Amino acid sequence: MYETYSYKVDKNDIIVEVSENWRLFAEQNFGVPTCLPENVLGSSLWNHIYGLETKYLYKIILEKVRKNKRRVSFPFRCDSPEKRRFLRLSIIPIDDGSINFISEIIKEELRESVDLLRPGKEKSDEFIKMCSMCKRIAITDIEWEEVEIAIKKMKLFEMEFVPQLTHGLCTSCYQVAMAELEGVSK
Repeated sequence: MYETYSYKVDKNDIIVEVSENWRLFAEQNFGVPTCLPENVLGSSLWNHIYGLETKYLYKIILEKVRKNKRRVSFPFRCDSPEKRRFLRLSIIPIDDGSINFISEIIKEELRESVDLLRPGKEKSDEFIKMCSMCKRIAITDIEWEEVEIAIKKMKLFEMEFVPQLTHGLCTSCYQVAMAELEGVSK
């Protein structure tokens, strides 16, 4: 059995519950104070999803899950500066309009620390886009690479400060999510 983390939103997308292991996970992964249970509970889900593309995808997912009353699951990543984490996210409708989100860690890989992913590290005014689901970085609109490869290709270590991250979706992750949603609509 793999480790799981969960949270629940009500019919208005307010976070009303988090799993008991939520705090430990946030602290071990350099979670900023806004990630701690006391700051998450009672807040809108939309305050915690970054990037217009990602918010749009989640709005579509929640709408279809609620309408069709069917669970969806898809792969995603939740990386820390020192680990790659491969997870499966299940989004499960409840009859009262609430939704449970369950993240199951499938695999973890250690890696050399990546400052680009470290909260609190001084950053430049520049932005680069990271896929919200697979955590690859956009080199161009069509080329997405793992963080370590992107750092080399974009010569980020040659900059005085690393850029800030913004979030979006790579084409392949968007297609995976849309294919999963097609199954829900049938």
